[in-house]
Amino acid sequence: MDGYTPFELYMKKIIILFFLAFGIFHTIYAKKANSVWYFLAKTTASITEDENVKIQYGIYTKYANTDYALGPYPTMRIKVTNKSNKIVFVDLGTSYLKKNDVASVIYTPTITSTMVGQSVGIGVNAGSIADAVGIGGMVGTALTGVNIGGSKGSSTTTTTYAQRFMSIPPKSSILLEDIPILTPGSEKALGDLFYYKEIGIGKQKNLWCLSNKFSDVESGKINEYTEDNTLFTIGCYLNYSYSSDFKESQGIETTYYVKMLIGSSMTTFPPGNNKEFNIMDKTFPQWREEVGKGELEIIRLWAK
Repeated sequence: MDGYTPFELYMKKIIILFFLAFGIFHTIYAKKANSVWYFLAKTTASITEDENVKIQYGIYTKYANTDYALGPYPTMRIKVTNKSNKIVFVDLGTSYLKKNDVASVIYTPTITSTMVGQSVGIGVNAGSIADAVGIGGMVGTALTGVNIGGSKGSSTTTTTYAQRFMSIPPKSSILLEDIPILTPGSEKALGDLFYYKEIGIGKQKNLWCLSNKFSDVESGKINEYTEDNTLFTIGCYLNYSYSSDFKESQGIETTYYVKMLIGSSMTTFPPGNNKEFNIMDKTFPQWREEVGKGELEIIRLWAK
């Protein structure tokens, strides 16, 4: 038959059936989102600046082996600008990161000791370092004589204490330490939309932050929400003062809500098909521009 041997005809049928089966499998698989993008917008009640201070927020994804995760996890970066001609003081001990209605203080008291390139961090409180650091000044007054800002050093070891109070010169800006948004143990605060899982074997086993899969989230599909029915909110309240004793202070609060949830795919087969970012560019072409302008922020997680 057309010069083909029975074996060649058999193999030809097998190849055709394989590609048909692959096409069906690929069509079904392509619909499943294994990458979930949360696009966040500011609520209408949010305030990012007043006559004295301007706050700028940025949410980005880190990929690093830390105490929180090796896989992707979202982090908030905050820039505070002093618009006035006076020194502004920011108290991180009375400033908060808010996940839905759950608030946590931004300031984390720690000591970091660096010795011959080795870094060790331990938790501290007012009593544990009362005899180890200097007394006096704004920080000492605020923490009953315990200075938690500054450092001690010798020829071999340098010890640095986390700063609760930040001062900003007139017409200047500071960047606060990056704040992990999703941390182990906080899953329920955001409605169990993400989870942590150990991936790997032996020494290569690390904790990953992953998104739960959604039955109604497909690759290339947009789910939209309002402030009233959003999946979750993330906000920040910053407390500042012109006085180092904080007898008078003011606060600025900004809240983000999930405006859109878009599913994508990290990889597809065979090579040459759309990848994760290609799918996003096709599904929501203006996402790069809106994120670049600060109109939207992204929390992007892998779904497993």
